[in-house]
Amino acid sequence: MSFSSSVVADFAIILTVAAIVFLIFYKLKQPTIVGYLIAGIIIGPYSPPFSLVSNLEVIGAMADWGVILLLFGIGLHFPLTKLRAVGKVSAGVAAIEITVMLLLSFGIGWLLGWNLIDSLFWGTALASSSTTIIAKVLGDMGKLKETSTMVMLGVLVIEDLIVVGLLAAITSVIGSGSIDFSDLSLLAVKILAFVLGSLILGLLIIPQLIDRIAKLKNNEVLVLLVLGLCFGLSMIANVLGFSMAIGAFLMGVVVSSAKSAESIFVLISPVRDMFAAVFFVSMGALIDITQFRVFILPAVLVTLLMIIGKILGCGFGTKAFKFDSSVSLKVGLGMSQIGEFAFIVIKAGQDLNAISSFLFPIVGVAAAITTFLTPYLIKLSYTLDLSKIYLKIKRA
Repeated sequence: MSFSSSVVADFAIILTVAAIVFLIFYKLKQPTIVGYLIAGIIIGPYSPPFSLVSNLEVIGAMADWGVILLLFGIGLHFPLTKLRAVGKVSAGVAAIEITVMLLLSFGIGWLLGWNLIDSLFWGTALASSSTTIIAKVLGDMGKLKETSTMVMLGVLVIEDLIVVGLLAAITSVIGSGSIDFSDLSLLAVKILAFVLGSLILGLLIIPQLIDRIAKLKNNEVLVLLVLGLCFGLSMIANVLGFSMAIGAFLMGVVVSSAKSAESIFVLISPVRDMFAAVFFVSMGALIDITQFRVFILPAVLVTLLMIIGKILGCGFGTKAFKFDSSVSLKVGLGMSQIGEFAFIVIKAGQDLNAISSFLFPIVGVAAAITTFLTPYLIKLSYTLDLSKIYLKIKRA
């Protein structure tokens, strides 16, 4: 079978298995993201005798499209007025949460006997949550317009930017043996220039352009233009060393200012949903279940660290900004998973030969556990009423 034929065959297998598992989980009223992950494990290379998918790198590239389209769709529901409203809160919560995660990571590293560099990379990897997973779960639950969601999405954007800065600082120290403040200052300027430039220039030009194209009543041209802009800014972000998801999200925020934003969201939804499914199935396919027995104990420890750290950092951080307990709990439990950026951080450490080899599989196992738990933790945050619990405790 030729390479192109095998890619088509893999794509057919992924979509077919994903559709079957989705239907089962939908009927059982269980989170579909968990179903997609299980589908990936079933067809992945680490699950004999199936091992139905052969071209994981190609499927991984398709999964990147899913991340881009999913975050673009979230940006469409996150206009600039809302971004300004939660901007200060998100920055504050992100700063508190990352500080808490770094301190807890150093503590866990000390308990396990890890060296300073391992703990530093570990803490940086755990600092960011998964925008893709959170967005998918909350979207499926119809909670995208809630206050807690706005805070979480803002924190996720700030997290990625801070982690980029932390990673640059760590690699600079390892490479030169000292902190190069000029490089860090340049990175900070680059981050601000990218975010502000994307928003300011985009808002001046793109909404008006899109509305003019929309008047042509040609959906094909409109979809091509919007997706071209989305992927274009994602690639610019990638070239500058940022997450492609940030570029896609910012373009969604820009496009949301157009009068035809709602119709655009409807048009791209089928494509977005298909590639989002591919992303989660491919994530499941990359989970090496044979490693679970070896790394399950440290991974469980990391899972507990993530949940406790996020509740402390995000939950109490949100509470510190005068939000009520319900919103704080939703933010704390909703952010309790390892983000995709963690793999980038650990990979950078491996490329520099700066970290121990056991960190990557531990991250992989812990990421799988926290990803499976996320839909249930988010559902739990919506069923718990802290005020009623407090009254029961007080009466007792």
